[in-house]
Amino acid sequence: MTAGEGFSKKERLLKSKDFRVVYEKGRKVSVGGSAICYLENVLGHNRLGFSISSRNFKLASARNRIRRLFREVYRRNKAEVRSGFDLVLVVKRGLDKNSPHREVESLFKALIKKAGLV
Repeated sequence: MTAGEGFSKKERLLKSKDFRVVYEKGRKVSVGGSAICYLENVLGHNRLGFSISSRNFKLASARNRIRRLFREVYRRNKAEVRSGFDLVLVVKRGLDKNSPHREVESLFKALIKKAGLV
């Protein structure tokens, strides 16, 4: 891991109030059963949160695996993403816990490109 590739606690969106603000005031872009909601913040760095439907992913292990895959993809590509945004990745369908890393990475890149965050 090179410098700046970590995923510290300050880069995580954790509080339900913060999620609600992003959903209500932010913009939403969808690609292939997944979406990204984003809202500019005043922090100067990005914060990332996840919303993974338990209706479509019954097992917690599947939801956690998808979350880990997206977190790793974000960590590796965060230099490409514009700074100063709160991001919520919404995964509804199209992936499973056995999805290859390349597929998750291409989906993430398509989402941020469509949102204009590149």
